[in-house]
Amino acid sequence: MPLTVRETGACTDVGRLRQSNEDALLLSDPVFAVADGMGGARAGEVASAMAVATLYGFAGGVDDLVAALEDVNNRIHTAAQADASLAGMGTTTTTALVTRDELVIAHVGDSRAYLLRDGRLRQVTDDHSLVAELIRRGALTPAEAERHPQRSVITRALGAEPGVEVDVVRLVPQAGDVLLLCSDGLTGMVGDGEIGRIVGGPGPLPERARELVQAANGAGGEDNVTVVLVRIGERGEEDTEPERSGPTIIPASAASLAGAGAAPPRTAEARGRRRGRGALVAAALAALGIAVAVVVAAGLQWAHFVGATDDGMVAVYQGLPVEITADVTLYRPVRVTAVQAAALDAEARAALLDQRIGSRASADGRVDDLLASAPWLATPATTP
Repeated sequence: MPLTVRETGACTDVGRLRQSNEDALLLSDPVFAVADGMGGARAGEVASAMAVATLYGFAGGVDDLVAALEDVNNRIHTAAQADASLAGMGTTTTTALVTRDELVIAHVGDSRAYLLRDGRLRQVTDDHSLVAELIRRGALTPAEAERHPQRSVITRALGAEPGVEVDVVRLVPQAGDVLLLCSDGLTGMVGDGEIGRIVGGPGPLPERARELVQAANGAGGEDNVTVVLVRIGERGEEDTEPERSGPTIIPASAASLAGAGAAPPRTAEARGRRRGRGALVAAALAALGIAVAVVVAAGLQWAHFVGATDDGMVAVYQGLPVEITADVTLYRPVRVTAVQAAALDAEARAALLDQRIGSRASADGRVDDLLASAPWLATPATTP
């Protein structure tokens, strides 16, 4: 029986030591990807966002996928040469293409792909790093590589050179396989044995993705950490698992501990604000009773803000950016555009997705200004 993607989960976090998140991820069935940006200032963030944005909505075969990565390599390299603030930027990418009878991994850099089958986790990509080359030559043992002073030096990345060699791994998937794509923020902190235990553990994939990130942070969180999980099953398979999420594109700095299918992913600061406001709103309603509830309800009808859906699309929300519980929020989408948040630069995302509260007209106006200033993004919007 032909195979298909049955469930997905994803999570990204800045880690414990870094000031910004230069990782990016993509869930856009049949393509899934992780990118780990590098470069000074905002350069790494730009490169990883360019990589995943290029793959969003991809339709094609293996040769098309390789060509797309070669093209974005050229565009990243050209942008770095033209703009001094982007000098030296590049990004890893580990991308999976799931077809009816084949699993294709396109890989550049030291982000990794693993496959869990019958309870056994195995790495299916080779790291493009200095220590990995030394291990393959027999000059280093894996244990020595963990302490090597150049263990973070990568030997291949998108944008580093005008051309790039993309490794391609082709696998025959089986029902029940779980694919893991991850940045080195996970593998540098957590051993393969623990990774396999978590990936093969109970619970839906979004929970396992969050547990992997928490394990990396618990071990020190020395780098940004990003994971994507994909479970393969048979078409028409009947089960009671949660419905897998729709397309999600999360560029660097646009999400932290964002699980696929969760509330609209925004920055870690925004998530903290939501939790704090949720507690305050819950306490206010309990203390002041129905009168306050009526006032709040009236305010929710007027209040609007601009955010991003868990599909990664710019949207207008009615209500307040407050999450009372995981299932109870004080907002709902009233206008979902076809503008990918990852297509915006970091400054534009920060300005647009700041959760500023205003009227419906003011929120629509901000989105309309975006569409007017970037006509190439002006595609039809939908209203839930």
